[in-house]
Amino acid sequence: MKTITNIADRLFRKVEPVDSSFGSEAAGAAVEGAAGETSGQTGEQTKPQTCTAFPAETRTPAFCAIDCPGRCPLELHLCDGELARVSANKAAPACHRGLSMRAWANSPDRLMWPLRRVGPRGSAQFERVTWDEALDEISDQLARIRREHGNESIYLAYTTGQSCTTADPFERLMNCFGGFLDHYNNYSNPQINAMVRSTYGPGALYPGGSELDAAADARLVLVFGASPAETGTGRATWHGAWDRVVEQVGERGGRIVMVDPRRNGSIPKRKGSDQQTVSWLPINPGTDGALAAALLHELAFTHNALDWDFLRERCIGFTDETLPEHQHGLGLSVMDYLRGTGYDHMAKTPPWAAAITGIPANDIRELASQLATARPAFIMQGWGPQRRSNGEMTSGMIMMLAAALGQVGLPGTNNGMNIAWGGGFLTRVSVGRNAVPFRIPAYRFLDAIENGEALGAREGVRGLPEASCSNAEGPGSTQEAPAENDAARGFALAAKASLEKTSHSNRATYSVQHQNGAAHLPCSIKAIICHGGNCLTNQHGDVNRAHRVLGDPSKCELILNIDVEFTDSARYADIVLPDLFRMEQESAMDADGWGRRIAASTGELGARFERRGAWEVCVELAKRWGIEDAFTEGRTEGEWIRLLYEGDRERSTGLPTFDRLLEEGLAWRTDCAEPFVALADWRSDPDAHPLDTPSGKIELFSEQLAVAAEALRGTPDEGAITPIPTYVPEWGPVEFAVERPATDGAQKPDAELREDGHGCESSAFLPAGGQEYESDAGLPIGGRKSESNTEPACDQPLRVFGFHSVARIHSSWGNVPAVSRRVPQVISINPADADARGIVTGDLVEASNRFGTLRLPAHVTDDVIAGTIVMPQGAWWQAGSNIAEPIDVGGCINTLTTSRPSPLAFGNPQHTCWCHLHRHMGTEAYLSET
Repeated sequence: MKTITNIADRLFRKVEPVDSSFGSEAAGAAVEGAAGETSGQTGEQTKPQTCTAFPAETRTPAFCAIDCPGRCPLELHLCDGELARVSANKAAPACHRGLSMRAWANSPDRLMWPLRRVGPRGSAQFERVTWDEALDEISDQLARIRREHGNESIYLAYTTGQSCTTADPFERLMNCFGGFLDHYNNYSNPQINAMVRSTYGPGALYPGGSELDAAADARLVLVFGASPAETGTGRATWHGAWDRVVEQVGERGGRIVMVDPRRNGSIPKRKGSDQQTVSWLPINPGTDGALAAALLHELAFTHNALDWDFLRERCIGFTDETLPEHQHGLGLSVMDYLRGTGYDHMAKTPPWAAAITGIPANDIRELASQLATARPAFIMQGWGPQRRSNGEMTSGMIMMLAAALGQVGLPGTNNGMNIAWGGGFLTRVSVGRNAVPFRIPAYRFLDAIENGEALGAREGVRGLPEASCSNAEGPGSTQEAPAENDAARGFALAAKASLEKTSHSNRATYSVQHQNGAAHLPCSIKAIICHGGNCLTNQHGDVNRAHRVLGDPSKCELILNIDVEFTDSARYADIVLPDLFRMEQESAMDADGWGRRIAASTGELGARFERRGAWEVCVELAKRWGIEDAFTEGRTEGEWIRLLYEGDRERSTGLPTFDRLLEEGLAWRTDCAEPFVALADWRSDPDAHPLDTPSGKIELFSEQLAVAAEALRGTPDEGAITPIPTYVPEWGPVEFAVERPATDGAQKPDAELREDGHGCESSAFLPAGGQEYESDAGLPIGGRKSESNTEPACDQPLRVFGFHSVARIHSSWGNVPAVSRRVPQVISINPADADARGIVTGDLVEASNRFGTLRLPAHVTDDVIAGTIVMPQGAWWQAGSNIAEPIDVGGCINTLTTSRPSPLAFGNPQHTCWCHLHRHMGTEAYLSET
């Protein structure tokens, strides 16, 4: 039997069938290629195995089910049963990613049959096995691990690749099996979600902010770190809305200001009406909170333009008299922070912010002047500013700006969050109740593998009986996110007899007490189930650490990967199972992030080779464990989809029957017509629609945050959280081991603005200054070199951050050349930084810090602020030949990022990153080859 020694080199073609039952047609087939594609080994055309006769030509509805609010409805064109091309549904447009689904479905990385690891973890050495062999091994190993370590040792990984009503079968299966170690948070927006809970209450999380179309009524649209025209959207939803907003705001003489370190794809370059409407305000990464503070200072003290009645009646903490009574007179209000009489005792003036943000003070004053008069004002933020080490405080500052202006809940306004994105409408099949009470932050799964017994409430573990309850998503929190909409028609738990069969020798299912008396996880992660995601490695911070941890079978004993393609995460699996795209199965899903549209797939394309849908896989495992009845409740997946949909029809108007939906592929809800405005019900009638904060008001001062701040005392993050949103410097170069020697006068770039003789009344509420201010010292500001920095410019560290491009959603489509070429994987660098390093466009450059090194071509452009480099995120990690010290030549930005979580939400801070950048010595050879 031959083994697959290097899947990345497309050696699927060399694998021979295990036995004749696989069919002779599949024996030499490497991939599902385009019509006429030939095998690189034999020169013969490959023809996938098919089992059913098809009519000569058919069109069938489908959709793209990736983690994108666009979720394009599609039409699949089948010729003799094979996918010939993909087009948009006649009733709605589709983006280029959705239209490229054929190329992805036929990718050389597409999985075709079950694989079992035969070489070291990470070596990509696998052998082909039968489904029975794979399923028997999976069921036996999971049963053993449960028996030896408990259900709490089995972890279901955070993934983003499944988005339909039956997309969570493994969560449902494992709950039938006695439970699993769950996670909370995602990699997208945990920091802002933590602040939303404390500011607006958990009920404001879904759907989030106002719909983007609501911004069309605004006179001023202020956007922090978002690019609606290019990030995560199909043309039919957010992207199309952005076009409409730009046009309509421009027609009424309004203005759109984009605050971003890069000229993003929503900012026009060519002269025209769009350019007059949309302008770019460049800012140093991670300093949006300082800009928001300076704008508030100007609006309060220069223009007197804040909605004082709204702040007194509807908000807590902006002025001293609206603080809780026991906090009066302590300098803890927002006004104290702005005027410099509390917290860090620095007035938040435009010059103060200019030294931090790189934005000239006069530009800050001009923007404040426009905010003072423009009504309505639509203020929003993307998830980039909050995806940083100071993301909680930054997102809170932006939300506070919207609230202080009174621009919340009114037509043409937003609540300062990102635009409406979540919740959906369709009911997903219930996952049931998890008997394991513990939940870990999604971003800490590597820590839970290496030393789970050391993780307690302080590290973000929820469900521990000894955990303190701060009611904030921070240290010691036990507050849960809003539950999924399971509905009564969901899931019945396994019968008592079945659950008794899943016991594990009376092992304690809850927590254990260590010698220090604190509760911790009872064990480390011993098994991982990863379905439809590449977050085990490629999308996780410090990808080289992920490779090291996952590559050690003595730590995590079983890794199961179920996916449509062989990703970098799949390299570390023990068993890999070939999944189906949702367009290859009968499916239904919300066709946008708001739930206005419903899309369906007939599944007529069907399975090829030996691929199986995840639901079918779970049914087979349930049979082996004797819990099939509990898992299926006597229904097939198709029957569940129809049952759930018909129940949802009763909650809406205008939805067709399911059969009609399958014919059309797309339906609109008629009870969801006007653009959603966040908090509109509360603004119009707060008594009938109260916020679920402790006070029922917007809490700009939060007792929850005050408790969280106290919990950080004595930790490296002390001072990083304050009871009100404040500007907190993000982690500096020292976190990434690229710091410079300190020089006299270079400790605090804004030292001349600090008032002498003032200390903070409570060190717990002092923004983390010391180390971070010091490590930020001497950085280029707005393209100017700091005079206090004596280090050569070519050795100065640079900030690094990634952006979501139109080429990928996370790492999806990262292996589809036709799509990836739309946004080349390059490092973009400002001319000032390039000149200092002798770099020109096209040079190979190396970016490095203590986490790793990556090598990419350079692109010199003034579309990036000085002191910063950027690259598209989601590229597939690809190491060179030196395994001991791998250099990533694929351009995975997580080669450079940290796996340390943010201080309050324990979230993903991957946009906080520093590196050294140098021209690679092999540039000349590279240029001669290319």
